[in-house]
Amino acid sequence: MGDMIGKQDKNREAKGGFTLLEILVAIAILALVVSSLYGAYSGTLDTTQMAENLRDVDQVARMALMQMVDDFKSLYYQKSQGEGEESPYSFGGVTEAEGEGGPIVSFATTSRLDFDMTFPGQRINRVSYIMEKQPDNHKLYRLVRKELPFADLAGERQELLVELADGVESLSLTYFNEDGQEFSQWDSKTQGLLPRLISIKLQMAGETSRVFTTSVAIRVQEEQESGQQAAGSAR
Repeated sequence: MGDMIGKQDKNREAKGGFTLLEILVAIAILALVVSSLYGAYSGTLDTTQMAENLRDVDQVARMALMQMVDDFKSLYYQKSQGEGEESPYSFGGVTEAEGEGGPIVSFATTSRLDFDMTFPGQRINRVSYIMEKQPDNHKLYRLVRKELPFADLAGERQELLVELADGVESLSLTYFNEDGQEFSQWDSKTQGLLPRLISIKLQMAGETSRVFTTSVAIRVQEEQESGQQAAGSAR
């Protein structure tokens, strides 16, 4: 009787346990599940990071274009008083910057970045946009805005340099006259006054290159006025 009870207990213990094969199969299934979950989680993280990078690039590019549009909207132009004299109000621009640190466009504007409200609101500044090679990646550029306050005053003044964007692949400008004729460069000393439309194309690096475009229509006032201020709107 006792032997029979002992055998029943052993059979019960055997039925309640797991064999080595069952344990290995369970571990393999668990590993597959964990691997799948990790892959899905990792893919989600990569997608989220990519979306955040694209958002950052978009924000930087749009802020840079907004500043350029604001500067062009506040363009100021006045003919030089002397023959052959360099006017602080002249407008000069090319399609792309020529050489390291060369300006792509330079002009006078009432727009400014110093936020100093102690100065007159309509002071005239000399603004240049410059493309500089990035120190850590010579295939990319930094878009820098250089502002010389009080362009119409003689003497030494401190220039304000602000980096608007990095990771820039290219920046190109196209100029149009009142007849809609396209120009790769514009010089107010030879072409007179200001272009009537400026098209801006900014290409940013990232996971994939992204291109941002806008244009500014310039309204030039009558030449009889002593100062010809141009205003435009982004299209």
